[in-house]
Amino acid sequence: MFGSRLVCVLLLCLSDLAVSRRSGAEDGDTVGKIHSARCTSRCLTLHITQLTATFQHLQNDDVLGWCDNHRRCSQCLQPCKEFWETRRALSHKFCEKHHECLTSAEFLLSVQTQKQGDCPAPQRASGFAAACVESCSSDRECSGSKKCCSNGCGHTCQAPTNLFKGVPLKPRKDMTFLEDQHGQLEVAWMSKFNVSIEPVLYILQRRWNYGIHPSEDDASTWHTVLMTMEERAVLKDVRPHRWYQFRVSAVNSQGTRGFTTPSKHFFSTRDPSPPETPQNTRAENQTVHADGRVSVLLRWDPPGEGDLVVHHYKVTWSARGAAADGPNWKESGRVTDGTLTEMELGGLQPHTRYTVQIQAISFWGQKRLKSGRAQLSFITAASTGSSPGHGPLSREFSNELPISHSTPGILRLEAAAPHYYDNQLQVKVFWKSRLPENQRGSSSYILSWYPEVCANNVTKREKKATVQGTHFVITGLLFACKYKVAVMPFSEHGQREGAVTSVTTPHCSAVKGRKKPLSCGRDERHLQVKKILQRPEKLIAVFQRVNDSLEGLFSWQVSDSAPGQTPITGFQFSWVKVSGSAVNESTDALISQMLNLAPSQLSLRVEQLQPESVYKVQVQVLSEAGSGPSVVRTLHTPQLNDTPL
Repeated sequence: MFGSRLVCVLLLCLSDLAVSRRSGAEDGDTVGKIHSARCTSRCLTLHITQLTATFQHLQNDDVLGWCDNHRRCSQCLQPCKEFWETRRALSHKFCEKHHECLTSAEFLLSVQTQKQGDCPAPQRASGFAAACVESCSSDRECSGSKKCCSNGCGHTCQAPTNLFKGVPLKPRKDMTFLEDQHGQLEVAWMSKFNVSIEPVLYILQRRWNYGIHPSEDDASTWHTVLMTMEERAVLKDVRPHRWYQFRVSAVNSQGTRGFTTPSKHFFSTRDPSPPETPQNTRAENQTVHADGRVSVLLRWDPPGEGDLVVHHYKVTWSARGAAADGPNWKESGRVTDGTLTEMELGGLQPHTRYTVQIQAISFWGQKRLKSGRAQLSFITAASTGSSPGHGPLSREFSNELPISHSTPGILRLEAAAPHYYDNQLQVKVFWKSRLPENQRGSSSYILSWYPEVCANNVTKREKKATVQGTHFVITGLLFACKYKVAVMPFSEHGQREGAVTSVTTPHCSAVKGRKKPLSCGRDERHLQVKKILQRPEKLIAVFQRVNDSLEGLFSWQVSDSAPGQTPITGFQFSWVKVSGSAVNESTDALISQMLNLAPSQLSLRVEQLQPESVYKVQVQVLSEAGSGPSVVRTLHTPQLNDTPL
């Protein structure tokens, strides 16, 4: 007999524990909001006479505005508001000078410790509830709606009586939704007959899930949206591409009957907005490596919550002064997963100013939505053992004017566009001196120029001029030729090293005389720029396991050089992950990563590769004339447990 009774007691305890676990998932914040609403309803009830004299209908939010502006009513609301926002009760010290605030805080404390309803008469207890034990000391220790009540010889958790006495009825379960063109959503519901004369407050909650179909299993937890006295609410933060459900609870000072059943799903039909621009971009932890190159850690804060999640970030960088429409302009770019907010940039030139742009990318179906570009500029650290300005020059920048190869004596040599004037072809060149004032002497410079190659195979001797100042107009140029121009400072101590640039003159037929057409020879041809380049070849890859991903070491060779070839200025290495079904799809759906490498670098180590995947890898030659030949391979990465390939 005792054993069977003990089993029944254990089953009842396990049942209470299961109920408490099921309800506890939504009890934390939700119960606190209900307590705050009960506190607010009590404050309004205390001033019901003035409210009914002022308002024809009590169920509108103007009533709350009236209470906020009424001295005694606003004092009563202070503990309610504080608990709604922070779930913390105001101290008696804060309310000691205001009777309304103090009594409101005491009421809030009582509804936190005592549940709705009344305890039944002790003699009505039966079963375990009648056991002479002290199984509880407060209502908080009882599951569900049960209260800790006396049974005459102890205290047990018992079902209350008068649970819903004076409590408003639940609103009807049907809700209506109306979305305007600006994306604002009106949610409306209808209340049943109010059994209490006390003002009623409504607590609106929602949950949502992503996907092409609504799903309660994948939905978020219930979140409280607002508290209102009206039977409608206008929401301005509804996001497209989400399935929403709503529920509402009617509350007065006596309590609530709980929330309505979840509404039908609502799906916004408006198009989503692009993500916001990433914030607080910064460069940290610069490291100078043995080869003089610099690596920089980039970090940024994600954009604020938007209509869609960020799929990935696109990071591009180049040296300051790069012109997007220049012939030698280079820009490096990589992408990183949308969950990451940092990236390490490697292989940067020392003591160089770089400009970095970071962009957040989201997808709406097949459409790519891009944020604004967050821009950051920084100067890399100087390499060990070299003074500023003496490190290797970056090949990742250009100017609309021809590039000069500068030395310490000359800051930069530039040439304007050639033009036809005074019956001859001429060009203006100008430069800036890096020397200190006390070392510039008379500021004399030796300027020299000669045609390297011409369309008519014309051979001309080098010409020179001594220039006072920092600019000079070269006259008598030939058509369709590429000139090499050099300048160097001259002083009493002898000549110094200078700077070099190139000037390409136009074809005769492309120049129009001011008064009459120019007479051009029939055998003149356009300048044939040397575009013969060495080719990358024998691209191979070796994979090895690093933690739960693969690391690939890619290496390649370069074809033998030949006389007259244009020198290589670097390599562009790019890789993109493809799948068997995505090889023939639009390239817009693929995410490619790209790096610019030095001409002496014939290998690259790539981390975080996915096993059992297909990658398309390309190595392309770069020169001053632009992009050149390339080698492309499609590689299959091995399984993690495979040996290196």
